[in-house]
Amino acid sequence: MQQKKHVLSLSAPGASFEINAFHFGPTDTGRKVYMQASLHADELPGSLAAFHLNRRLQELEKQGALNCEIILVPFCNPIGLSQTVFYEHIGRFQLPTGQNFNRLTGVPLYENLVTALERSREKPGADAQANLALIRGKMRDVLDALAPARLIDELHITLLKMACDADVVLDLHCDNRAVMHVYSLPQVWDRCEPLARYLQSECQLLAEDSLSCSFDEMVSTPWLKLQSVYPQANIPLACFAATVELRGDRDLTHEYAEHDALALIQYLNQQGYIQLPAAQVAPMPPLRCEPHPLGGLAYVVTPCAGIVVYHVAAGQWVQRDQLLAEIVDPVALTVTPVNAPVGGFIFATAGVRLAQTETKLLSLSSPDDIGSVGLSP
Repeated sequence: MQQKKHVLSLSAPGASFEINAFHFGPTDTGRKVYMQASLHADELPGSLAAFHLNRRLQELEKQGALNCEIILVPFCNPIGLSQTVFYEHIGRFQLPTGQNFNRLTGVPLYENLVTALERSREKPGADAQANLALIRGKMRDVLDALAPARLIDELHITLLKMACDADVVLDLHCDNRAVMHVYSLPQVWDRCEPLARYLQSECQLLAEDSLSCSFDEMVSTPWLKLQSVYPQANIPLACFAATVELRGDRDLTHEYAEHDALALIQYLNQQGYIQLPAAQVAPMPPLRCEPHPLGGLAYVVTPCAGIVVYHVAAGQWVQRDQLLAEIVDPVALTVTPVNAPVGGFIFATAGVRLAQTETKLLSLSSPDDIGSVGLSP
């Protein structure tokens, strides 16, 4: 195992932000796995799972059981880790800009990649392996050529340089009050389904592009988009990437973290990136829920301000028009019901106690596409 430090050069004078990455396994196999946690720096279940995962990967490396390079970044956002306001950790947004750390809007990776391929003498063709090498090489060139002027962009570029040529990219997050759920692309469901099974994920949300510039989509969707740009070429979907939501932000226990670390180990073994002894291979659990389209996602908001009284919790199925919560105004003596806009599965609640108008109360996933676009800010 090697520990590498990446210092962000745009840190303020007298301050230093560094990203610590742990590298395991051989680097000459042509295969690679990249996992990071706490891009939203106040979402810590992934970092706790990385603690247990690091220990297990070290054991497997000593046993010669790693078939490729595996990079693990347990705290991938040192900027967000440092942000505390009035005793509250602010890890989702960068304070100076208000930008969501998982919205990579300042990194034109795909746009510059298309330009680089247009200018290249070598073009994607019939040879899938040659296309793989060409596109990954151009991705690295594009990222190397970027000269960020903002600290948040330097953070994103540093992480993307480690992830852009990986076969598997797992971005470990969590929600507020939530059950395990996963976001990915429908075209790679065959690689996502075993992950959902081992993690025992209760909700899988799939979309070709959420239009949110999330980290996982920055490295996965270019392959899909390039298939449309070069329809005659044999371009593989070379990167399976997923955002894994490890329940809620208060679900910080060693039991959960050990379960999640072992689930990831089993998944990597099933995919051939690790070779576990036969006695340690667990049977793949059944799928808890068939995937839903991301277009079926409904964020339920409050119509007025007041005290929130929830009538449902994450992990429940609800019917259309079912009572989800009440907004109580103890001054006007009113109780305003909040009902389900569609039937579906509640995978997260915001846990807010005092709601303002348009405050998000919960996240509901319908098995049917209802035309929703994008993710929450």
